[in-house]
Amino acid sequence: MDSGGYMAPMEVSDMDSVQDRYKLKRYKGYAVIINNVNFGHTRYRSRERSAHDVTALQEMLQTRLLFRPEDIQIEEDLTTNQMSLVLEKVASDVNFSEYSCLIVVVLSYGESENIVYGVDGKFSYQQLISPFQYPKIPTLFDTPKFFIIQSEYPENDGFSHNAPVPAPLSPSTEIAEPDTLFLFSLDPASITWRTDGKGSHFIQRLCEVMRLDGLRYDITQMFVRVLRLVRLDYEGYVRDFIDTKLSCPRMVSLLSKEFRFDWEDY
Repeated sequence: MDSGGYMAPMEVSDMDSVQDRYKLKRYKGYAVIINNVNFGHTRYRSRERSAHDVTALQEMLQTRLLFRPEDIQIEEDLTTNQMSLVLEKVASDVNFSEYSCLIVVVLSYGESENIVYGVDGKFSYQQLISPFQYPKIPTLFDTPKFFIIQSEYPENDGFSHNAPVPAPLSPSTEIAEPDTLFLFSLDPASITWRTDGKGSHFIQRLCEVMRLDGLRYDITQMFVRVLRLVRLDYEGYVRDFIDTKLSCPRMVSLLSKEFRFDWEDY
């Protein structure tokens, strides 16, 4: 500032500082993975192939992102009430002042209107967010929260170019919580899964990208790369179906800063 009271505008280099990065804390993060496989009281097929996704996620979190084993909570075949109870218990019991981020992954069936399934019914994206909202959980203030949803339509096991798939609605209208990012995929079962039977295109690509570069770049850059790779997978898978409208993975972000898992640069 000069003698006339004029303050020079901030340079771009001044803005690129630790103030524009989420703070890394004692532990890398806490992850909850809900894998709903068996829907016994319904006509829906079991989602046995998602076991490969759970394994890939757990391995990526532990070996690449260096999550502690005790910070990865895996749940299977939860009712909607059990999903609520698990998330509420995590929110109340975990001291997030020691964790750099929260990751919630749901692998299940889903619908276009911001709905994922418990084994007994529908569960909204807002219900996933609700237990972790500020000021309800003050230790999550200014902490990034990542919600990753891999789902497929329960009644669309066949795929035809004569029956385009409706695109899922963006959950942006339901996301009002700061420092929150949703990464979600919803497609017919016939294109959700890899042809080799080893999990879904979406989760397997996510783990692949994070294993390669998860410590080097901002998390949103990594997720954008995942979206691009899955879109290419899908386009190759249905390249003969010219008129098909695919509902590829999407990202909705309310993050306000850069986040990386790399301790070296902080």
